This record gives sequence, structure tokens and C-alpha cells, in this order.
Amino acid sequence: MIDPSLHQLFALAHDPGQIRQWVAINQMSVRELLPQIRDAILKLLDGDDVALIERAVLCAWELAATTSHPEDAAMAHWCQGLALLNRNATSALKHLESAYTYFAAQNRRYEQGRLCIGRAGLLGQLGQLEHAEQVITEAAQCLADVPEAQNRLPVLLLNRSDIEGRLGRYADMQATASQAEALALQHNQIALQAKALINQAFAALFLGQFVSAEAALHKAQSAAQACHSAELTARVAVNLARLETYRGRLFSALRYLEHARTDFATAQIDLDQATVMIEEASLYERLHLPVEARRIALAAAEEFARAGLLQEHAEALLQAARIALILEQPTLARRELERAQQVASALTPILKGLLLGYAAHPQLQRSPDARTSAFAQATQACAALAAAGGAVEQLEVGLIAAQLAAALRQPTAVLQFQQIAESAATHGLSMIEQHALVGCADLLRPKAATAALQRAVDLALAAQQNMPIEELKASYLSGLAPLYTRLIVAYLKAKQPLAASQTVLVAKGQLWAELALSAGQAEDMAQVHDPTWVRAKAELDYWRHEAPQGAAHDALRRERIQQAEATLLNLARQQTRQRQALPLPNIKAIQHAMRAESMVIEYVIAAPRLFACLISPHTAPRWIDLGSLTPVVDRLGKLALQRAGLQRSTSPEQQQQSAAAQQPSTLRLLGELYDLLIAPLAPLPAQLTIVPDGLLFGLPWAALWNQPHGQYLAEEHELVILPSAVLLALPRIPPSNAAPLALGYAGHPPLVHVPTELAAIQHSFPDTQCVNPAGLGDLAWTTAPQILHLAMHGHINPQSPLLSQLIFADGALLLADVLNLHVYGTALVTLSACDTATTPERGGVALALAGAFLTAGAQAVVASLWPVDDTATALMMEHLYAGLSAGQPISQALAHAQAHLRTAGYSHPYYWASFQALVRG
Repeated sequence: MIDPSLHQLFALAHDPGQIRQWVAINQMSVRELLPQIRDAILKLLDGDDVALIERAVLCAWELAATTSHPEDAAMAHWCQGLALLNRNATSALKHLESAYTYFAAQNRRYEQGRLCIGRAGLLGQLGQLEHAEQVITEAAQCLADVPEAQNRLPVLLLNRSDIEGRLGRYADMQATASQAEALALQHNQIALQAKALINQAFAALFLGQFVSAEAALHKAQSAAQACHSAELTARVAVNLARLETYRGRLFSALRYLEHARTDFATAQIDLDQATVMIEEASLYERLHLPVEARRIALAAAEEFARAGLLQEHAEALLQAARIALILEQPTLARRELERAQQVASALTPILKGLLLGYAAHPQLQRSPDARTSAFAQATQACAALAAAGGAVEQLEVGLIAAQLAAALRQPTAVLQFQQIAESAATHGLSMIEQHALVGCADLLRPKAATAALQRAVDLALAAQQNMPIEELKASYLSGLAPLYTRLIVAYLKAKQPLAASQTVLVAKGQLWAELALSAGQAEDMAQVHDPTWVRAKAELDYWRHEAPQGAAHDALRRERIQQAEATLLNLARQQTRQRQALPLPNIKAIQHAMRAESMVIEYVIAAPRLFACLISPHTAPRWIDLGSLTPVVDRLGKLALQRAGLQRSTSPEQQQQSAAAQQPSTLRLLGELYDLLIAPLAPLPAQLTIVPDGLLFGLPWAALWNQPHGQYLAEEHELVILPSAVLLALPRIPPSNAAPLALGYAGHPPLVHVPTELAAIQHSFPDTQCVNPAGLGDLAWTTAPQILHLAMHGHINPQSPLLSQLIFADGALLLADVLNLHVYGTALVTLSACDTATTPERGGVALALAGAFLTAGAQAVVASLWPVDDTATALMMEHLYAGLSAGQPISQALAHAQAHLRTAGYSHPYYWASFQALVRG
């Protein structure tokens, strides 16, 4: 606590006359008052009252101005420097240097020593480590024989430990921080005790002593709470997040980072938000969100550069470079490494070792000779990191050395990978162990490779078990696809097709067993009505539709859109919903759930090849190697170009003419896809349950053309499209008996056939409740509707799938909202909007709008693969619902509606093949 009389003084900060009057009334001299203000600021720094600190500094400057004495000016500089300690290291150092110059000239050893403590800490932050060591030594010498300086020794040791850490001397840092803690306890300096414990934990993390780090952080957490410091609580949370990330507890790490961000905001320390960003980037990298991780790392690098914090700047650049290599973008990685090299002289030994190691990465080497040199460089970097005590970093660069050894066909490569995996397992570093196991598997015989890869898969699955956020779970599991396909191919090479088949079920089905709602787990739309959520959505909608008004306004518009999107993503990721995972069915359970005359076709992309796993009710699964994926990608690309040409038509008449001219070429491409994907699987039964993979979710399966027979696939077979075969054997959802609900909003540009479309639905289902224009409030119900039809504009956000949306009259329904929507028991959701079945790059079909409705409990979703013709859509919906009302299953009703369109003048697949049904089973 500070003296109440000083509170009175600080309240007068903006009135110089009142300050002078207060001094006169209290009969205090400026010379004795300024040190009291300085010490008050030091106490206030342990709290979060930034405004009071700023008023104290204003008072100090005003008092110094009344005397014009250099000592008083020096003391005002001291006060200003202290106030800026956590906010602007460069400016803080300048003020402390000004004060130091005066007191050193006066040989005032006590003041000189105290100022050296602060200067040394700031010099360390700014990367001037040699100078920082000299200054902290000077501080110790100045205060050695000053009795009243004993209570300054804890902060002296604290800053010394920080400098030792920046120099990479983590054992010394840990020991010095322990001494600082003991002295802080002796002097009852709780805030300094918390800081010393944080430094101990930081050192322990780099030394791989995770148990010690955790214990120190929990003690620091208690001390931070005892002194009511949001800043210290935030610093503890950042380090706990790093510990949890190392251990693979990713959701827990995310929670700690959210707490840190909130507490730093409370403490009004903007720069340390960049510290949070560093940990966020590391976390998102492990969540298989590399694009988002790299963006965050680069933003943190720029924040640190502006603050002059060179070490932190370089650390963020190295992180961005590493992520660029994950994205297989070596040019970008090389650029970030070159930027980090420019400040190499200011780096710690750990960062220097990482810079040396990353520069040796195989992707950056263009020839065998370059790889040979890079191997020596990576080995040198490993030795440097071992000497610096960087246990985690040594293993990370060790992976690079092992990859180079494998590329050079060195016989020791397998042993290197195995040693890294064993060491990572000992330290609980699951991500590094996974990478080492995968590298090792590439060099082993098939049977041994399957064991290594299965262990890697098990580690990966363990990391997401307690991750209750659908988006992160979907992104994480879809990011594991390359690992699963390696394991599948290894099982096939080892002649274990049944194990390969079961792995497919885990790869695609684990997500749905965990996300698909079971009885009693339906959610409500509480988040949709949360004021912060609604406000952020309104902000996003406003700025997205704001008309261009020049470069400056456009820059502001982009910034506000990014801010609103970030707010929405953060809020969505704070949901703590935990759904009970359903047991994953095995092959026999799926076969038992299948119809007699049916077959499940599980497609597996194992680039550069494509496989199909055929599951029949009564025979063992059969695998077909369909050859190279390239021809399939080529045909899909050509079809997309043809559709783009039709979408550019200036009128419906012109589009029909172009479609007629284009149709023979389109049928040829669809016929070639049939030959690549279907013909090799013959003979096929009447019903096909197709489970696509990756880009195959964007294929209009009904339109594949059997050229010899002159039939589309939907004419030859009854087609069912599933996201995973496991859905066939999961518990059935009891159907809702509530009346159908049809919601429409024409929007802009107007969808003129929305009223006609809704009327046609009501004609087939007379009890349908139709609302046009519909608002978000129309999504509130006690019992989910039997059918939910949404006719409106849709927009896909490929970078942030949670922000994909359907446009209602009063705002957007985001995909994040859909995940909380109660459609449990709804037999069919129809999304009569553009691109609603489009699959994003990350998260797979679960983060398409169609998949989100399945996750929310719908039994089936009819959605579009590309922008659809309004007139053709209205006709399609009329016949789809006519078939449903006649008792046809969804797949048959959709096939009959598509056939009707072909005979009604819309024969080109562009018009009738866009809508596809995605079902739960």
C-alpha cells in the first residue's frame, strides 16, 4: 500500500497549481517527496493501476519543474523509466540512463546501484547482453556495503537470472532465481517471489524438467493471486501454456493462453499480448493449423521489432520459418531465416542453435553436396543446443539431422530417429516422438513400420481426447490424415488388409464418433444470443458491407474485419462443451448394419496414389489400388473451369446456350472420372455407399457418366454419400415429429424464386411453417423440426471455416452457431444456398456447412457443391419434396428430382448435379 497522502497528491496530477499548493500545505520539500513518489511507483508496478502510475509520473515532472535542480530532474527521469518498464523498454532505458548519469557523477552509490538493476534488466530485454552483465555486476558492487540496500537484492538477483537465461545459461538462471525467491520471502516481497518462481519454471522448461517447472508455476500462481497482480497471473498462465503444449495437452494450453490474454489486457500491458501470440502460434502449429500459426508468429515478430526486443523478434521469425517448412514453402522459410540472421549477434545460444539448425533443413538444400554440408551443420547445431541446455530444441534439430542422414542414405539414420523417439518419450514430448517415429518408419520394413506408425497414431489421438471444441478437433484430426495414410499403406505393404481397413475407420470415423450427437446431448443456441457474440457479428457484417472509400478507409475496413473475426474465433474456442465420445464400431459392426445388396466404398488419398476399400456385408474388405491421383485432379480441375465459364454468362439464355455447347466435353470428363473411380471396382451391387476423401467430397458423384451404357451413376445405382462408414453402425437418432420449417430470405442480389420454393415445400407438406423473410429468432424451438429448409445466400470462409455463414434478414448464422443449433432428430436439413457442401482445406467435411448440421444432430443434409441456378433450384426442390412426401428415401427422392430436371430442359450436370445428400447412415 502507498501513503494515503500520496493518493491525494496524485489526484491533483493535471493541476500544477494545486500540486504546488499541496506541497506547501503539507510542508514537504520536493527533494524528499520525489523519492517517495519513486518508491510508490515501484509498489504500484506490482498491481495493475496504470492510470495511477501515470498520474504519479506527471506529479514527479511537475515537482521537478518547480526547482529546476538536476537531482530533481534525474529523479523525475527515474520515475518515468520505472513507469515504462513493462511497456516500452527502449524509452524506459533512456530515462533510467539519464538518472544514472547524474547519480554516478555524484558518486551516489546507493542510487547508482538501484538504477543499474533496472538498466541491466532492460539491456537484457533489448539484446545487449554483454553490457547487461557488466551493469548487473556494477549494481552488485555498488550495493554490497550499503545496509539499506539489502531489500534490493531480490530484484538484483531476479534481473541477473533473467540475463543468464537470455545468455542460455539455464542452470545458472534456475539457481540464481532460487536465491532471489529465498531473499524475497525473507523480505516479504510476494510479487518478487512470484517473478523468481516464474524464472525458475522458465529455466526448468528449457532444461526439460517439466515436473519442477509445474511445481514452481503453481507456487508462482498462488503468490501472484496473493498480491492481486493481473500481470503476474498472466505471466504464469503463458508459461503453463508452454508446458501444456510441450506435453501435448493442447486444449488446456489454449485455455491458459485465453486467461493470459485477458489478464494482460487488465494490466494494460499491450506488448505482452505478443508474448501470448508466440505461444498461440506454437499451439496452433500443433493443432495442425499452420496457416493461422504462421500469421500469428509474423504478427508477433513485427510487434517485438517495433519495441526493439531483438531476441523475441528473432524467436518469432524462427517460429514462422519452421511453420513455412511444415507448409513446404522453403522460399518463405529462407526469407524469415535471413531476417533472423540480421540480428544474430543479439541472440541467445539456444536461438543461435535453432537458426543454424533450421537453415540446414532438407527442404532448403538443392543438391547432394548441399545436403552433406547441411548434415554437418545440423550436427553442429545439436551440439551447441546440448551445451546450452536446450533439451527440447536439441531434439527438434536432431530430427533435421536425422532427416538429412536418411536423405544421404546413411546407415545410422534409423538409430538417430529411434534415439530421438526414446528421448522424447522420456520427456513426454509427444509431438517430437511422433515425428521421429514417422521418420523411422520410412526406413523400416513394412511390419516394423506399422508398429512405429501405430504408436505415432496412438500418441496423436491421445492429444485430442480432451479437446471439446469441434473446430479444433476437426482441424486436428484432419491434419493427421497424412499420418493415417502412411499407416494404411504400410499395412497394405505388410499384407494386412483388415488392419488397413480398421485404420480407415479410425482415420475418418473417430471424428464422427466424437462429434456426432447421441441421445441427451443436444445443445441450444445460447451462444447465438450472447451480447458479445452478437456485437462482434454485427461489427463483422457492417464492415464487410461497407462501400470502398479510398485506401485509408479500406485499410481501416480490413483491420476491423480482422478484429471482428478474431473476436468471434476466440469466443467460439472458449466454449467448453464436452460431448461423450461414442465407441468406434469395427468392420463387423458396419457389415452387420449394411443392407444385403449394398457396398461401402471408402476412398483413401495416399498422395500421389489413390486407393479404395470395398466393404461388403458378408465378405472380408477388399482393397483396390486405383493408381495415380493426378488424372483425377486433372479432370476435376477441367470441370471446375467449365463451371466457371457458365457462371460468367450474362443471362440465363446465354448460359443455356453455353451449357448445350459444352455438354459433350463435360460428359467426356465425367466418363473419364467414372473409368478412374468406379469401373475398376466392378462388379457393384444396387446400392453404393460412397465415403469420399479430401477433394473427392467436391465431386458430383451422381453425374459420373458410364459412357458404354449411356447412363449416369445415379441411374445405375442408388447412391448414399457418407463422411465415414462408422456412421452406419452408430446409434440411430429418434426422428422428430414436429412440423417442417421452411425459412427464406431473398437477400442481395435477390433470390427471386425463394417464395416459389417455399410454396412448393408447403404444397408437399401442408403443415410446413414458412417464414419469409426469416430472422435468426426463427431458429428457436422446443422440439427440432422434422424437416428444416433454408433458402438464402451462403458464403464460405475457407481460411476460417467457423465464420462461414448463411444470411438471414437480421444477420448471419455462422457455422459456429450451427454447431450449437438443436436439430437433433431432424430427418433432413436442406441448404438451398450456394457452396454449402464445399469442404474447407482444414477440418474436412465436418467444417463445411453441411457437415456442421450433421454434427448438430441432423440425419441428412442436402447441400450444394457450387453456385446454383435459382430457377433450376426451385424446380429441384419442388420434386425433391414431392418424392419425400410420397415416402421415398432421401437418396431416391433426390435422384428422381435430378432426373426430372434433366427432362425439363436442364440436361447439363451444372444445373442438376450440384445438390448432393450427405447422410449419417
